[in-house]
Amino acid sequence: MASSIEFHHETFPIPLYSVLINHKGKRIQEEYVSPYTKNSMHRMFSAVKSFDALAVCALASEGYLNLDDTIIQYFPDYLPENLHSFIADMTIQDLLDMRTCHSATTYKKDLSKNWTESFFTTAPDHRSGQVFIYDTSASHTLAALVNRVSGKGVLEYLRSIYLNDIGFSKDAYILRNSIGEEIGGDGLIARSEDLMVTAEFLMALYKGTWKDSYSYLLHDQYDEAFYQQYSTLVRQCMSWRSPTLHVGKTLDECQGYGSQFWIIRNGIMIYGLGGQYAVMYPEEDLIIVTTADTQSIQGGSQILLDEMNRIDSQLRAEAGRPPLPVTVPDRPATYGDPACLQTAIHSIAGTYQFPENSLELQSCTIDDEAVTFLYQDRTYRFPISLSQLMETEDPVYHQKLYIRTSGLPDGALYQHVQILGEYVGSIRILMKGDGTHLTLFYRMIEPVSNVTKGFLEGLRVTE
Repeated sequence: MASSIEFHHETFPIPLYSVLINHKGKRIQEEYVSPYTKNSMHRMFSAVKSFDALAVCALASEGYLNLDDTIIQYFPDYLPENLHSFIADMTIQDLLDMRTCHSATTYKKDLSKNWTESFFTTAPDHRSGQVFIYDTSASHTLAALVNRVSGKGVLEYLRSIYLNDIGFSKDAYILRNSIGEEIGGDGLIARSEDLMVTAEFLMALYKGTWKDSYSYLLHDQYDEAFYQQYSTLVRQCMSWRSPTLHVGKTLDECQGYGSQFWIIRNGIMIYGLGGQYAVMYPEEDLIIVTTADTQSIQGGSQILLDEMNRIDSQLRAEAGRPPLPVTVPDRPATYGDPACLQTAIHSIAGTYQFPENSLELQSCTIDDEAVTFLYQDRTYRFPISLSQLMETEDPVYHQKLYIRTSGLPDGALYQHVQILGEYVGSIRILMKGDGTHLTLFYRMIEPVSNVTKGFLEGLRVTE
């Protein structure tokens, strides 16, 4: 076995249960750590989110729904009497992209109630389709959508199309909550090999090579036209769609998000809490699957992903391919395009007024020179520069502030503010507009406020 493509985990401070590696279609490492075995079922947590997306894409490919449909039209019985427009306007694509109008999982407020219904009755706090925020209730609602449209559970529906044929376990299942709904946000129970066979199939769909290895799936109901459409939608899910710099807590979480898939360094990830991963590196035709328990180890998930990245980087070097740039919160290297910055500024330039809020923010003015925040008793002016770190001062605590600004590929404007002085901390600000409204996400970490985050929406009052 070539050491360059072997997953080394002997010194990991975390329980690793399994590691499987396929390179160019061949199994080059398969290891199970006691008490876990090849046939052990394992809680895969949020890995189920990717299966939700795969099922929704199949429904769209069959013509049963459109990803631009509003989600409310499929759940008329769950809608409150005074339906908020933010919920009414939300599309299936918004749920897939984690760009909903909620900033937290809705059903966790009361687990005894209908989890799906809570998605429609919980008051929203920002406009959908603007800013990524991880929302497990969106995934749960997608699973409920699959059931409503197909009459089947997520795995049952996908089995009827291809899961059974590609070798996915027939006894894998999704946990149900107290009222019988599939827990579509984090309830997958399956084997390590199930993630691998799924990832192999997805890699073929993503690369457009599915007919070479999976032609046996074609028949009258699911013919070539279906799989052509399906591969297009799946590739869209597995491609970068949203920036995550404003919320990412680890290096790989800062790289971006697709539709129920994470976009990480050089790769695409089916992600489950605690190290349940299926990571696909299309350029190297490399797939790495792990099951583990990183929950009690701070930074444990990043340890696993760093080892995966080491293997991929080694293969890239051996193939003569240069390393790719990496995005981090204060230096978004892959988002350093001057054209993106100008596009972002011009799309949201103007002054916006905010309704009464806990931050006491009154207005925000954006122009080519700076983003200026006006509060009741103070003003913050954050200068804009793509090429250099800009310096200003906090008007209240008189601490030095250093600002980097980037325009992101989706048209958002991002500022990372470093607090450096007697206090040390940071502020991440993401702004996205539609010509009339400005959706502002902020996340502040510093000793005075500890941790503060949330959404505000402003209304444009000047051009």
